[in-house]
Amino acid sequence: MRKLIVPNNFFSEAAEALRNGQAVRLHVDGQSMYPFIHGGADEIEVVPYDGVTAPESWCCPFYQWNGSYMIHRFIGKNGDKWQMLGDGNIYRIEEVDQKEIIGILRTIYHPDGTQQDCRDKRWLRRAAWWYRLRRVRRFLIPLFKLLRV
Repeated sequence: MRKLIVPNNFFSEAAEALRNGQAVRLHVDGQSMYPFIHGGADEIEVVPYDGVTAPESWCCPFYQWNGSYMIHRFIGKNGDKWQMLGDGNIYRIEEVDQKEIIGILRTIYHPDGTQQDCRDKRWLRRAAWWYRLRRVRRFLIPLFKLLRV
């Protein structure tokens, strides 16, 4: 199968569909959400964000930051800014306005046919624990990749 890499502005079309109330399904690349999302293998479904309700703790918003579209974990607020951190990242926290949130990750589709409901409480608790381990991620992530977790 041929791999096609599209520029990040491709996601502006997905953002427009979300703003029009449509869910979108995307094949993602990149490792910023590893080990929860395997870039290059998993597909995700994002549903529109209503712009009003507070996000569920540890959910993954789809948002625009510094001109790029991203899906990273919601880790808290700093004043009126929402703080996001990729599961594969250690330090870089993005701060975004609520109006920059376009959608919320609902489902991850794995190549083996399994699906992960991203609203599942157990999945969200695992994300909370993973956040607490961020200081040792630099050791865990290479180990997980070696073990193909």
